[in-house]
Amino acid sequence: MSETRVNVMRERALAVLPGVLLLVALLAAYANHFHNSFHFDDAHTVENNASIHALRNIPLFFRDATTFSSLPTNQSYRPLVSTLLAIDYKLGGGLHPFWFHLSIFALFVGLTLLLALVIRRLLDATATSARNGWCALAAAAWYGLHPANADTINYIVALSDVISTLGVVASFALYFAFPNLRRYYLYLFPAAIAILAKPPAAIFVVLFAIYRLLFWRNDDARLGETRPTPGVLRRVAELVPPFVICAALLLLVRYMTPRTWISGADNARHYLITQPYVAWLYFKTFFWPVGLSADYDLNPFTTTDDARFWIGFAFVALFIAIAITASVFKKTRVLGFGLLWFLITLLPTSLLPLAEVMNGHRTFLPYIGLVIAMAGAIALVLNRGETRRLLMRIAVACVAGLFLCVNGYATFQRNKVWKSEETLWRDVTIKSPQNGRGLMNYGNTLMARGNYTGALVYFHRAKILVPFYPVLFVNLGIAEAATGQTIPAEHNFKEALRLAPANPDCYTYYARYLLAHSRATEALVLLRAARTISPANTMARDLLAQAGSAVSLTKTSTESLLTLSLHRYREKRFRETIAACEIALALKPDYAEAWNNIGAAYNELGEYTKAASACEQAIRLRPDFALARNNLQLAQTKLEAAAK
Repeated sequence: MSETRVNVMRERALAVLPGVLLLVALLAAYANHFHNSFHFDDAHTVENNASIHALRNIPLFFRDATTFSSLPTNQSYRPLVSTLLAIDYKLGGGLHPFWFHLSIFALFVGLTLLLALVIRRLLDATATSARNGWCALAAAAWYGLHPANADTINYIVALSDVISTLGVVASFALYFAFPNLRRYYLYLFPAAIAILAKPPAAIFVVLFAIYRLLFWRNDDARLGETRPTPGVLRRVAELVPPFVICAALLLLVRYMTPRTWISGADNARHYLITQPYVAWLYFKTFFWPVGLSADYDLNPFTTTDDARFWIGFAFVALFIAIAITASVFKKTRVLGFGLLWFLITLLPTSLLPLAEVMNGHRTFLPYIGLVIAMAGAIALVLNRGETRRLLMRIAVACVAGLFLCVNGYATFQRNKVWKSEETLWRDVTIKSPQNGRGLMNYGNTLMARGNYTGALVYFHRAKILVPFYPVLFVNLGIAEAATGQTIPAEHNFKEALRLAPANPDCYTYYARYLLAHSRATEALVLLRAARTISPANTMARDLLAQAGSAVSLTKTSTESLLTLSLHRYREKRFRETIAACEIALALKPDYAEAWNNIGAAYNELGEYTKAASACEQAIRLRPDFALARNNLQLAQTKLEAAAK
């Protein structure tokens, strides 16, 4: 083998080595997450969503947004997400978390590798250096190993965040990698398609406009553009198609989203005035990721008199000033661009009032901005010449390696929190003790283990914090029914229905309770209502079949038992008459004819007090039941005669 060929192979190996090292690091950090269970909204988008059970529904995902979730209030237009979920369901042969996690992880790896490319190009736009490649790789590794991002990678329905972020980064990567194809706007394709996974991907056009504003001279120089006027005109012209295309896709998403979808915020103003402080918390968490919670207990501020509002306001004002200042100077332009990226990509979830004021997976795209900013700052220091000595370079490499190892270990530990519903919600009760939903969900895990008494403790604690939470009343009903508290259980089921008449879960769990108490007819009515609200609800579908069979069985069995009781009555086998009617009542408690036959049998046995009580039950159920009134009158007459 020639020396030239050996050198070529060595160069290729060295070029591939950084990517291999990054992949190994990601695999090591996430090795324990592939079998973690479903959580949060996975219940209605994956576990209880019949639409993803067949690949033939994929075209339907693009036509009908109700296929995204079994809950009408959560049915948004995200056909790409539903498509990938359906593929994962098919590959796994059902609801096996491994396949869902595997696809998300594969996308995440691709995202991290593309991010390294994008950061490298941004750094080269400021100052070309051999160190830029390693700096970009380290920055991308920081993002990939950051423990805060584990909350997105472990959350299956957060696939939407991974796809939308991948679309934005991939568009920048295509723009950098294929400069001669820019006039065809092919670079826009990934971000535009990603809008069909989550609308915030449209923020790419804003980021791209800022990039062109800051770095246009570098791009024009690469394409041989020397005259300033054509460059300015081209910059303006090339922004029009991306804005038009992304705006059109956003309008499509809005048009396709059902009117039943709601953002979830109780008060838009309270939500908005809380967001500056939330931005500060996100920023702080990036550099000090302790106290991570899957469900924070920060409540919306009700007034600007809250000191935290002014802390957040001061942070945002100072942050904007630093970002703009850094963007002005060439040496710090990458840092400024990264800071602006962070702030701009927070806007979609800051301006649109959502159910929670703060959520971990919302930082998945914004944190890329902070990684870019830190890469710009570190590259600025490294390229000043202080690291030319071998010992200094070794020291810097060791510090960077140790830092990344710590992040990887923290991510590995964070994955353990997401292992099961119990581990996740136990962690939430510790990190966010004032979170009513967290307390309720941990109570659910206790209830799943059969610890209904312990579950009720957490449910009642949650009720103090969220007294109008419909799902909480459903869970109270389930736990109370399991502990024999049937009256309060039914009251709580009805209260859940009153609070959320459009939530199919309020119908299905109440119906399940009714089925367990031999009230199949009532359950059937509720389940038909649930199926009308949410045709894709698998629980309602299964219970509906069960209730239909029960109603049919009940009708046949009770009628045959009543006929049997009449035969036994004519044969003067009165005890057997009563036994047959009691079995019929176990199937159908409101069976007036059975109560009447019991009353008639007790009359024949001379047990007139029991006869009167049974006949009164029959009349209560059927006020116009003449035969029961006659039997009651006979029993009362005999009792009056005995009293004399």
